[in-house]
Amino acid sequence: MRCAPPAFETIFRIPGGHRLESAGMLGRGGRVFGICWFHREYDRHDRLVARYETYDEVGADGAPRCGWRRYDETGRLTLGHEVGMRWAALVESLSRREAETALQSPRQSAELDCLPA
Repeated sequence: MRCAPPAFETIFRIPGGHRLESAGMLGRGGRVFGICWFHREYDRHDRLVARYETYDEVGADGAPRCGWRRYDETGRLTLGHEVGMRWAALVESLSRREAETALQSPRQSAELDCLPA
């Protein structure tokens, strides 16, 4: 199942005056498969506002998942959301737009303690 990655600006709800820049991508193959994208958000004055990690993986436990984490400019985890499906499976079961909406829903920092690092 091949599928283009999500529209990151949509997932993270980037404001119109801000810009999102790619900061790279990492992948791993084998039984524990995964892809991770890294982004940086800048405001209209070119100040770093946030860093993002977005992932699409099958963990060591065999469970599929995709999600994202937002870190503020100091590196503190502030938001995150995870769905128990790979991105391509999510798009296949919903429309692409509905899949992006499902992936948008953030958890506040108090709920992030249960997210794996």
